[in-house]
Amino acid sequence: MKVTDIANEIYLENDSPTDTSIPSIAYWIRTNVGKLNTLIYENFYVDSSTFEIFTIDAVEIGEIQSAIIKTMYKVYRVELDSRKIISSMRTDSVLEAKDQEFSIKRVNKSEVLKTLSAMKNDALKELRDLVHNYRSYYGEPSQVAGDDTEIGHYVGVSDGYTRNVTMGGGN
Repeated sequence: MKVTDIANEIYLENDSPTDTSIPSIAYWIRTNVGKLNTLIYENFYVDSSTFEIFTIDAVEIGEIQSAIIKTMYKVYRVELDSRKIISSMRTDSVLEAKDQEFSIKRVNKSEVLKTLSAMKNDALKELRDLVHNYRSYYGEPSQVAGDDTEIGHYVGVSDGYTRNVTMGGGN
């Protein structure tokens, strides 16, 4: 999947925000490939000539990996928007206004912060679930060390099960 396609999907899924653009989202995706690798234990890299994301085997980033990076961007946007709202709350008062009944009411700032925190926690939970499922179904060990042809020697371990071994002269 192309980086610009992922960026376009992110842009459209976020209702085309006016404070960002598809190229800036594509740049964010390319700069966070290392974070994606850390989360899902992969080896993606950005090709210097095409600026696309590939594996070592020259395979493009797939739908599942792009879903994870889209959720990573969602967490980033929630954090960014939260910071903007919190910084504006320092100077502006938050009001609730009704038109027909002509009432104006102040909204408690701690309630706004609770709502922002809940939004961030929901996005983080979604990211954790995606990463866990990816690791469970698609993760492969990059190296398996050991020699299966020789019997292992473990110092200080009894021949029986550890739950049957008593410590300090019990049974």
